[in-house]
Amino acid sequence: MGCVLGEVTKLYCYVDETGQDTEGTLFIVSVVITDRERDKYQRVCEAIEQGTGKRGAKWIKTSYERRLDYVQRVLESPLFVGKLNFAVYRDIKAYQGPVVQAIAWALEGASEGEYQATVLIDGLPRKLERAVSRQLRKEGVRVKKVRGIKDESDSLIRLADALCGLVRAATEGQPAMVNLLNQGVARGVLRDLTRQKKTPMVRGNALSLAWQEHPPIRAVFGTHI
Repeated sequence: MGCVLGEVTKLYCYVDETGQDTEGTLFIVSVVITDRERDKYQRVCEAIEQGTGKRGAKWIKTSYERRLDYVQRVLESPLFVGKLNFAVYRDIKAYQGPVVQAIAWALEGASEGEYQATVLIDGLPRKLERAVSRQLRKEGVRVKKVRGIKDESDSLIRLADALCGLVRAATEGQPAMVNLLNQGVARGVLRDLTRQKKTPMVRGNALSLAWQEHPPIRAVFGTHI
């Protein structure tokens, strides 16, 4: 994502997560990043949804065949190269910290110059938006605003939901999903943040401890697959 010298690039981050049901054994965060032309990304996502019959359904409500078709078409689109990020965490007890960390990692190198990011997190309550914004700024993220979003309301948050589903299915060993995930990483469409950093968050990290005064994440981010 290039920019003119001195120009501030507008970025949009769509964030989802899955794995709370494993009680910390496995936790996955997905971050979809677009530039100011996000309308174009939304139109492409919507066209893929219509073409595969997935339409506006969540990953968990989509048939296996449509999941495969949807992911394959996304991975074949050059528009998404480098835009789809994920982080896989294991053996954690607090969830908010990994979400913040994954967003910060995903935004590193997303723009060649100055940027401002609008961060949209699935299921985040309004009362926590400022807290999340402050935590992101502490991690060096140039945040314009943070707000919650419903995962049925936008094709890009549905893409983030599908990315979580793909990574989880591949991590759990589903052969076709493993192949798709490997294809996506090889093509540069998918970025495995934890593998690139080689420093996944573990129990007791300061970021995890920072939000212990807030309600459990199941109440904060909603229930996912």
